[in-house]
Amino acid sequence: MAGTQGEKGKATAAEAMGSEPSIEERLKGLKLMGEEEKELDFFEEIEDLVKEARWMVLFRVETTKPFSHAALLNAMRTAWAAAKTVTFKVKADNLFLAHFHWPGDWLRVMEGGPWLSRGAPVVMAEYDGLSNIHEYKLNKIPVWTRIQGIPEALMKKKEIAEKIARKVGEPPITVIANEGKINPTPYLRARVFLDLEKPLVRMVPITLKEKMKCLVQYEKLPMFCSVCGIVGHEMTECGDGTHEASKCEWGDWLLVNFSTSIYGRGAGRGGGTRDGTANRGRGRGRRANNTSEEDYTDESNGEYDELQKSIVVQRKRTGRGDNTVADPTDVGATSSAGVVAGTVMLLEKNNSTQELSPQNTQEKKRQKKQVGAPDPAIFADVQRKVTDENE
Repeated sequence: MAGTQGEKGKATAAEAMGSEPSIEERLKGLKLMGEEEKELDFFEEIEDLVKEARWMVLFRVETTKPFSHAALLNAMRTAWAAAKTVTFKVKADNLFLAHFHWPGDWLRVMEGGPWLSRGAPVVMAEYDGLSNIHEYKLNKIPVWTRIQGIPEALMKKKEIAEKIARKVGEPPITVIANEGKINPTPYLRARVFLDLEKPLVRMVPITLKEKMKCLVQYEKLPMFCSVCGIVGHEMTECGDGTHEASKCEWGDWLLVNFSTSIYGRGAGRGGGTRDGTANRGRGRGRRANNTSEEDYTDESNGEYDELQKSIVVQRKRTGRGDNTVADPTDVGATSSAGVVAGTVMLLEKNNSTQELSPQNTQEKKRQKKQVGAPDPAIFADVQRKVTDENE
């Protein structure tokens, strides 16, 4: 009986707590007295207050997973790499304020991005220091896109290029277009703001003489769902987490593959793949395309060694250092260029006189192994003399 009464008491207390008015409701119903009746008017000081409250950013993480506030702020401090101190303040469970103390840091962070925290996008907005922080709708992130297959005539005019980019995202929009000139890249590159509540745009339909569909690809895109196309969660977090592959209409084909750039560069900063493997750093030449060393130094036939020896002998004859050769037509000015040029010229001379075949290659190797072996005729003569002496 006592237990039943205790439970009733707890239920009554809980109901009383649930029916209590909020702080805002309490303040509205108060009867003002004394100093409470006199309002403070800062209208004349607004301009000065706004100037003092500049370079501030409100941000949150678009994720449903729990995270550590300290880990997030440390990750942002490291990623932003500000020249001067950045002051952070936790405003709510998933709402933060950052105050930059130098305009260069603030501008670089606002124009950069998208910034990520454990694969989830960090949504940011400029804050004036006066408005109610809960009135800010943080739901857009900046992303660089590449719209493939746009006809050259449409990319020559900035106005038309911006109209095409608006099909992918929202303003402010930045397009890379040479007014009145052809675009040096095979795609239209544009920076747009993606609405995190809308699915990713996969193609832009255009009608000229005929209908065409232009693929849209994204650079440094955060995690997105392959089922609904929304940025901020993965397929396993969508619905019950169980989906058929045939229903996945978004995929990695929407991501820019930096390792196959037409200019031979490696991945840009922050590049990666959906499986978590990153293509980071920059590269040029043979290393940019992940080409192995064997593609450039084939020593299986011994010809590479012969060419290197010939170059060394030629340099010793000229009496010069490693960087130059007497004949300017043989080798370039630098050491690396000289080796390449000399190798190419020797290859050309060798090919013009005699074409190497596998049989010739094996014969050369056999001759190398026999270097230093006595001549058979001399060996027979010596053996004969020894036999005569013994007799």
